[in-house]
Formats: sequence, C-alpha cells, structure tokens
Amino acid sequence: MNKSATQLAKIKVEYLKFLTKFSSLQLSTIGENGRPESSYAPFVVTQNNQFYIYVSALARHTNNLLNDGRAGIMIIEAEEEADNIFARKRASFDCDVEIVERETEDWRIIMLMFDGLAGELMETLRRLQDFQLLRLLPKSGLFVTGFGKAYRISGKRMDDLSHINPQK
Repeated sequence: MNKSATQLAKIKVEYLKFLTKFSSLQLSTIGENGRPESSYAPFVVTQNNQFYIYVSALARHTNNLLNDGRAGIMIIEAEEEADNIFARKRASFDCDVEIVERETEDWRIIMLMFDGLAGELMETLRRLQDFQLLRLLPKSGLFVTGFGKAYRISGKRMDDLSHINPQK
C-alpha cells in the first residue's frame, strides 16, 4: 500500500469512529416558501451508514422532511474539543428521506437501537402516534478533519473517501 492509500485508510477509520461518537445531529430542512430551517434530532446510524431519526409531527422539521423529502445533516465536534474553532471536525451529508412504517421488521430493529440511546423514554415515545421513524439516506457527503483536510464521502455504504485537493 502506498503512502496516500495508507493515509486514506487511516482517515476512513477515523471517519467511521467519528460517526459513532454522537447521539444527535444538526438538521437542515426546507420550510414553507422554500426557506431553510435548522434544527437537531437524536439519531442512530446503521452499519450501512444510514441515519434514522424518530421525530414528532408537531415539530416543523418533521413536516418539512415529509413535504420536501430532502435533508442536510451535520455531525460536528464540540467547540471545546476542537483544536481550532475555524476547523472543527465534522461530517455532513445530503440525504433523501423515507418513512419507516410502524411495526415492520426495520422499524423494530431501529427502535431497539433507540432503546440503547434513550432507554425507558422510548417506551413512552413509541406509544405517541405523532412520532415517525425517518430514514435519512445519504447521497453524498463531506468529512473535514482540519485545514486542507476535506474528504468526499461516497459509495453505496457511504464509506469511500477521497481527498479534495483544490490544487488538482
């Protein structure tokens, strides 16, 4: 393996580990009249790097997601953990949105993952009929680890990384 391939393999490991460190994501949706709206939601991620959020229809972002079918998401390191406030480590994705129907096998599997995230609260939330499980399917992504260290994320499992080099 050459030096750049070895470095890229290390970045991929860092990226995959980074995704598992967080319990909530930043959410960008398109609201009424095409206006952007920002929010957040607790999430779980599968081995295929598909993101799931369990959200209430009472929240504006849920209606935005259902009406438009697209979302931008970002997972970003805490300010106090960053070496430089201008270069916080982050992963962002452009996603399509799908509803996961209640009581299907997929729904049950993902809800078990949410049990691990939120414990007993999930018993209550499961019974609330306004809550919906949404699958956020990344179409493209970006992983930034510092200045000049930006990587395109692609592939069926969103685990192929390539360095973005503005010099080329």
